[in-house]
Amino acid sequence: MYPKLGQMKEVLVTIQTVYQYLEKLGPKKSFQILKNLGYEKLLSLTGKVPKERLIVLTQKLSEETVVELVNQIPEKILVEMISENDDDDLVYFIHSLSITDLATVSKSIPPQDVGLLAKTLGREVSVEILKSLGIQKSIALLKEIPMRDFLWLVDKVQVQPILRLVNELSVADCKKWIKQRGLEELPILLKFFGVSNVLEIFKKLGMNQALAMMHLLGTREMMELSVILSKMHLEESNIPSHLTLKAKVESNQPKSKLVAKKKPAPKKKKQSKRSH
Repeated sequence: MYPKLGQMKEVLVTIQTVYQYLEKLGPKKSFQILKNLGYEKLLSLTGKVPKERLIVLTQKLSEETVVELVNQIPEKILVEMISENDDDDLVYFIHSLSITDLATVSKSIPPQDVGLLAKTLGREVSVEILKSLGIQKSIALLKEIPMRDFLWLVDKVQVQPILRLVNELSVADCKKWIKQRGLEELPILLKFFGVSNVLEIFKKLGMNQALAMMHLLGTREMMELSVILSKMHLEESNIPSHLTLKAKVESNQPKSKLVAKKKPAPKKKKQSKRSH
């Protein structure tokens, strides 16, 4: 069957768009891109992304970078990236991160979330977060919490304290905290104790014991106890080198009395009938 008139018109418009796109780039750049990508890939991409945006982006990038982007990032994700991010933000991300890292981020974090991060915090801060925490750690943590919750935390605490805290903790410890306590208490605790003191508590107790202590005492009670302790004049030298005191554990259940086993009654001997 022959294609319908509407389909033919759509194909012709797309082909015309490709040639207009290549013409704007100049003969050398357009030839290299066409040679390395192939006509079909270029035709498909120009049919899904506005021509003007493709021209602007390609003019700001080298032909090698354009080819790497198209080859390493799936077309669907690349189209979403272009749709969800401004040209300047995209170019900054591409120049600041390696293509491999950018491809990893784009496949793991929804382009819509990356766009929201850049629009809310700015492209420079967004890249700083990814680089400071590392790509894999950033991805692992952003899979645990929604982007809007992360942005709420940054708004309450600011970027640098968050980066300092998360950099010192393992991904496993971060996941434990998020799972058991969530994010709501973090701004309160960081403001009360300060990042350095929070890290000292985690370092001394470990994440499991720190979480257990918070569960046992409660957040308010733990802070109130900390205020009381801070007013005390305590000397570290008074701590015994070997503390071997054992806590006396008393059972709440009454001790059951041992009942002596009764000895079985001796069997009666059968009386033999006497014959008279």
